[in-house]
Amino acid sequence: MGEARRNKLGGLSLAAAVLGFLAVELQPWLPLSSASLFGGLTLKALLEAFFEASMAGAFADWFAVSALFRDPLGVKLPHTNILAKSKDAIASALPRFLSGFVSSEVLASELRKADFASKLADELVAGGAREGLHDFLRRRAGELLRAYGEGRDEARARALEGFVGQVLDFASAEVDAPETLRGLLSWAKEEGFDQAAVEALAEYVRLEVGRNRGRIVGILTPMIKRNAGWKGLFINSGTVEGFVLGIEDELAEMKSDRRNELRRFVLEAVAGFADRLDPCAREGSADREAVAAAFREAAGAPAFREGLAQIARELASKLGDDLAGEDGRFIPALERIEDALVARLKDDEEFRARFNETAASLAVGVIERGKLVEGAAEYLAGLIKATDDEVFVGRIEEAVWNDLQYIRLNGAVVGGFVGLVVTLVKAALRG
Repeated sequence: MGEARRNKLGGLSLAAAVLGFLAVELQPWLPLSSASLFGGLTLKALLEAFFEASMAGAFADWFAVSALFRDPLGVKLPHTNILAKSKDAIASALPRFLSGFVSSEVLASELRKADFASKLADELVAGGAREGLHDFLRRRAGELLRAYGEGRDEARARALEGFVGQVLDFASAEVDAPETLRGLLSWAKEEGFDQAAVEALAEYVRLEVGRNRGRIVGILTPMIKRNAGWKGLFINSGTVEGFVLGIEDELAEMKSDRRNELRRFVLEAVAGFADRLDPCAREGSADREAVAAAFREAAGAPAFREGLAQIARELASKLGDDLAGEDGRFIPALERIEDALVARLKDDEEFRARFNETAASLAVGVIERGKLVEGAAEYLAGLIKATDDEVFVGRIEEAVWNDLQYIRLNGAVVGGFVGLVVTLVKAALRG
């Protein structure tokens, strides 16, 4: 198919130059030698000069082009078949070539021009990659998660435990827990998620207190009477139940009223704790050390690792069952999240800008830390070195063939006109 698209301009231009020269030399019909122009120059001499120079240019460019890919006419000369002889050198130079063009600064600059937000929004609308993602989750991911979560396969169970352990080892060694927590809390506040978290927590606690009110009253009543001294004589289970009901009401108000004092206290306490985790805050050094120590201790504790692995198994099993079920809740919840994200990506310019900046920084970090450019260049270099010489040369020739034929055509035409001009100038100087 590639051969059919090859043009023959180079060969045709060489043939035209040779035929033109032969026609001028051998044709018996036109008296070209008797047609005098000036300075002793005849029309035949002028045409001969044109076609001779055209042949020289066409032959020279044919030789030069052919010498890139093979030995012209099979004659092995020192500087022919250049690409095959230089294949390993080209492959070795490729990493340096790519690294020079794809520097960290250039990469970061180019990636920050990309509109990741629009691309993601387009993929998340109906008809994009959304349906494919959901179908994959329902079919393949659900089956795989159940296989890991049910624990029937001992090898997979050990693999999941090993993965959890590796994640914790990496986090303990590489993650700055105080800074990560500070960033998470600050981000939640900026996005308003802290409000939603407090509301969700208040509602959860209220529901749990309501479900276990009798048990809570039974625990608190003797405890309060025991520690209240003589005032305990006036405390009974009804009094404590009223107190618990008051707590439920306070939690309900905490969820619904953003001016609620307890709600404001919790949010201010969380924000203050985040500020104290800032490395620049000297008074927060004790908090930073406490968070770091607690994180390292938890990550290294066997009980914590075992518990986390068990939680991972249970989550995997439940999520797998949900994805496989007809009335699963995960996919509808994911669709709501996707719709909300698409709306923000399209309508919130500030959010779009932050998203693009974060995506670009993440991409640059992944590429740099993973040395993806260097790895790809080294892989390509190895691939080129392992490629057969004829295949390597043939693929390059196929790619640039048509452009090289124009070079040969230009050589014939330009050579002819140069010969014409030189002949005219010589005749003018003689005349």
